[in-house]
Amino acid sequence: MEIRIKSIYKELYKTHRSKEYFAELFDVSTKTIENTVSNYKDDIIYDKKLSSYRFKNLLPKYISYESFFKLFQNSIGNSIIKNDFLSIGKSMSKEESSLSMIDTSSLSDLAQKIVSCDIAINNNNILKIEYSGNSKPKEAKYVRPHTIISTGFTYYLYASYDEKNEKNIGKYRSLGFNGMGEISLIDYVNNANFRIDKTGNAYGLYEKEKYVTLKLEPYSANFFKKEGLLQKENFDFIIEDDNNAILINMYYNDDQEIINLIQQWMPQISIQNNINLKEKIYLKIKSNYEALIKS
Repeated sequence: MEIRIKSIYKELYKTHRSKEYFAELFDVSTKTIENTVSNYKDDIIYDKKLSSYRFKNLLPKYISYESFFKLFQNSIGNSIIKNDFLSIGKSMSKEESSLSMIDTSSLSDLAQKIVSCDIAINNNNILKIEYSGNSKPKEAKYVRPHTIISTGFTYYLYASYDEKNEKNIGKYRSLGFNGMGEISLIDYVNNANFRIDKTGNAYGLYEKEKYVTLKLEPYSANFFKKEGLLQKENFDFIIEDDNNAILINMYYNDDQEIINLIQQWMPQISIQNNINLKEKIYLKIKSNYEALIKS
């Protein structure tokens, strides 16, 4: 595969592109671009409606290693190793990345679905997803994909329901990739930007306005610092006292996230800033504890 077509694949991963765009990019004629792409017509087509080249299917036959690297870098749960991984990525030259392509047929079903949805976000595609979640029967969901969320172990697609869905139109939801069946391209939306550059979890995206201030006693504080957990997107360090206890803000979407953390570490982690939230969370933890004792 020549360098020019590799570059075309990389560009089409980002979004659909016109002949004129590629002609200017490579300083050649549009006829030369046509000739280059003609050998890959099973994978790249010219869409007259878009006046652009695009991938024929949601999942192209090839993607660049660079695109794969950027998409899956958040799969590394250990923050320290992740930083090493990112440093290696920055040191890679553009030329080196351009020479490396991945045959997507060699990827797992999960990776193929994630790549397909990432391309759909870049291209503002409305998708039809066969989905089953929480032991419910599989049903078709028509969505506008916005971002891919990784917890380090599990992947979610944060999306909003399109009008073709007929119900819950405009509502946002995190869809677990492990519950997805077939994913189909329904339409392109022009003059739109589906991508939302935020992080989150199964409950949705993190918002800076929704947080709880936690005190980590020295034992738990040392563990969080040693394991690099304070580098995660949902934690902000505030201050450390003379006894090595620390205060942090934790951004969350659902109370269960706070309950899980405090139950795991009690009494090493406590709520500091919100009396009403503190009473509600502690009452739930007490109820959980009493239920456990009775079981």
